[in-house]
Amino acid sequence: MPAHRSPFTHTRLVHLSPGTALGLLLALILVIGAGLAMRPSGTPGGAAGGGDAALYRQIAARVAGGEAYYPAAAAEHRASGYPLKPFTAVRQPLLAEIAATVGPVGAEWLLRLLAVAATAATVIRLVPRLKTPFREIAILLSATSAGAFVQSGMWVWHEIWAGLLITLALACRTERHWLFSVALGLTAALLRELAFPFLLVMAGTARASGNRGEARAWIGAAAIATASLTLHMISVGAVALPSDVTSPGWLGLGGWRFDLALARQSSLLMGLPVWVAAVATPLALLGWCAWPGAYALRTAAMLGVWMAAFLVFGRPDNSYWGFLFAPLLPVGLALVPAALRDLVRASRPLLAGTAGTPITH
Repeated sequence: MPAHRSPFTHTRLVHLSPGTALGLLLALILVIGAGLAMRPSGTPGGAAGGGDAALYRQIAARVAGGEAYYPAAAAEHRASGYPLKPFTAVRQPLLAEIAATVGPVGAEWLLRLLAVAATAATVIRLVPRLKTPFREIAILLSATSAGAFVQSGMWVWHEIWAGLLITLALACRTERHWLFSVALGLTAALLRELAFPFLLVMAGTARASGNRGEARAWIGAAAIATASLTLHMISVGAVALPSDVTSPGWLGLGGWRFDLALARQSSLLMGLPVWVAAVATPLALLGWCAWPGAYALRTAAMLGVWMAAFLVFGRPDNSYWGFLFAPLLPVGLALVPAALRDLVRASRPLLAGTAGTPITH
């Protein structure tokens, strides 16, 4: 078929050997099958009125009333029976300071504007390389992926802010213009330390592509985030008491079941049966991994780092961590048809029993 007639862009999978393509196809089927066989680890969390949300809201209210952040956070953690140890049990102060400055309503509107900006930037990056109907699917998926974040009260979740900032940072970054992306990524890491790996992924991919100036900027951002987290550790230690509650830790070893629970934090999957996430999550990851270009490569790398880490870390009650990649992951479904086409085409010689037959595209 002539290239100009194809409804798809050729993906990274187009040049796979038949054996590699067939192996990847079988692995995809096995992962989907394993997910379908698993019982869910819990229902999506992170509601606007949940226990953690109330805690963050009360801390912000105290700061707005003139209290210093760390004494206010310590008082609220003790009052609600929340741990103060280790220091990562306490959120960094940036979001509370923002909410104290602009008020809860102002924070809601800032979050909504950020969601709109992240959605628009994602669409702008993807749409030029997509044709109907996949162009419209990408727009719909991008818009619905941010849908949960515009609800009233959701501004309290640090993971939402970090996830949207990272989504926008990925979409804004180009080979020539990356400084704004660095600033967005740093802000995400200052809001939630779970966003810190993004700085390292971006530094590594910049270094690998030969852009040393950009790599140094990302490393500098990581250094600032590390210094901020160190100061946070010291500040929490200054208000913590020996009698304060200690967190049970985050070595949950939840495996793929936990990853699927995180994926369901997307507004697209939250209201659907559990089995939909088991099918959609591997396909969405495949879509991002297969799509050509630096933007998709960096997005896939970040999703891969998070989901690999969350195989080991995270408790069932931490399912709201999925807000970190909820704006990104479902969009990969718009890229799946091209990926599956190239994967099946590349493996066709073995599927047809004619291994070694060259394939032309």
